[in-house]
Amino acid sequence: MLPVQGQEYSLLMLSSIRKRRFHKRNTLHKKNIPGDMLFVVTQGRGILCIDNQAIPIKPNQSFYIAGSNPIEVMLESDFIEFYLLVIRRVTFSKKKGSWHCANAASDPSLFQTGKLQLKQGKQHLESIEQLYEECRSRSVKELSIQLKFQTLIQEMPGEVLEPIELEDASKGIDQSITYMYKHFSHKIKLETLSDIAGLTPTSYSRSFKKAKNMSPVEYLNHIRIDASKELLQQDDPSIKDISSAVGFGNEFYFSRMFKNSFGISPTMYIKRKQLKVAVASCFRFQDCLRDLGVEDTYELNGYQHLELGIEENKRRIEVQLAELRDCRPELIIADYRHLPIYNQLKLIAPTVMVDFSMDWRAYFMRIAELVGREKEAQQTFSQLDLRVKFTKDALMDKVGLQSVSVIRLYSQKIRVQGLVDHPLSHLLYTELGLKPGSCVPLNVRTREFAVEVMPTFDTDFLLIDKRLTSLEEANLYTNMFKGTSWDAMKAVQNNQVRVIPNWISMSWAPSGQNQILDDLLQWHA
Repeated sequence: MLPVQGQEYSLLMLSSIRKRRFHKRNTLHKKNIPGDMLFVVTQGRGILCIDNQAIPIKPNQSFYIAGSNPIEVMLESDFIEFYLLVIRRVTFSKKKGSWHCANAASDPSLFQTGKLQLKQGKQHLESIEQLYEECRSRSVKELSIQLKFQTLIQEMPGEVLEPIELEDASKGIDQSITYMYKHFSHKIKLETLSDIAGLTPTSYSRSFKKAKNMSPVEYLNHIRIDASKELLQQDDPSIKDISSAVGFGNEFYFSRMFKNSFGISPTMYIKRKQLKVAVASCFRFQDCLRDLGVEDTYELNGYQHLELGIEENKRRIEVQLAELRDCRPELIIADYRHLPIYNQLKLIAPTVMVDFSMDWRAYFMRIAELVGREKEAQQTFSQLDLRVKFTKDALMDKVGLQSVSVIRLYSQKIRVQGLVDHPLSHLLYTELGLKPGSCVPLNVRTREFAVEVMPTFDTDFLLIDKRLTSLEEANLYTNMFKGTSWDAMKAVQNNQVRVIPNWISMSWAPSGQNQILDDLLQWHA
């Protein structure tokens, strides 16, 4: 169909695409958007507030937001990661044989503000991820990016299903949470919240507990605690005034709730940047502190070495505890593996046990919060993301579609690193996009084989973590190279076997991840 003279034609253009991550739980984030926007959640949970409507958000969901109205995001998880696609509407018209282009206001007939119920949500997310990577690449031209964006937009109307109405109870609970965020500094009665939700107080409490795994009062206290953190960072803060400003009133109750929630008292929080910090960790907490510019006073590692036996391991920990006590730390940051000695640690100094997670970034950010280095942590994430992008592009030229596998000798067995559930796996196979060998387990962290029945690993590159803790393991390591399975491996035949340092442990800290990237680049230079 030929264009009609003088008629205007609308077109949506991609103005920018950004990938963002917020780390503050139970905090209200406000964002002003200059125009229409596509908001795509990849990780985390929370509530998106648009035009006073509370909409629960979770991974693989997309929202179209028309106009330039501000949005509010309230986190319920430790962090949320999402893509923001800012969209500009333009009009084209043909007048007197010439084409004219002009900016235009939002067109509500194209998409309505709200959640997009997509049939192919995962495929939609993959398209946006690819678009984001191409926008970051200097080799991809602007025209190509806009054409791919047009394909994405054109597919969306056919993918949108009829809107799904939330259950009245769930919708009411989300509305009451929005009220909490906006009025937490005042006294809030349970009856007020239940009225907003359209439920009786008893039914509301029961429904809230089922939906959020905590009571309304606990949820409200979390919001107040997080709001108090901002105030505690001001010059010459008054704990009494702050407790009143965030709705607690009683400063002693506030202090107790703050410590229960965050791990340290408000007084310690105020001076957290100057504290003498020690660690009790098997997950490189000491490296995380150094990456944040903090030197720890002592590093206790209570890892249980199987070859040493129960008594020797116990003696090692007692020696380390004595040395830790002599260092007189003001704060101890410990991981879950040191829970058995928690009572001994807290007799030395206030001790924070960091919740276990296979997300190293969650560990790193939690440590950063405890020592007042949140900005430094965000800068570290940004710098590491750039290095990962650079390394991924470089490896794609050198490695291409060749497969990579990681193994180590552990407790007299061959342990193969899996595709999931570990920082090293996430770095290699997700962030760098390396292809796993056929021996790599897809849905578990590791898989073990006896050395004598080691299968032939079908992999182009074989990376071996050679940490030998006993003579017996050294002999097993030597015998591993003598079997027919070893000689039959593609990586062995093509001289593509590499001995690596302790990548599995190093991957828990930014400096370790940077070293892994350096090693990969050096091998394939």
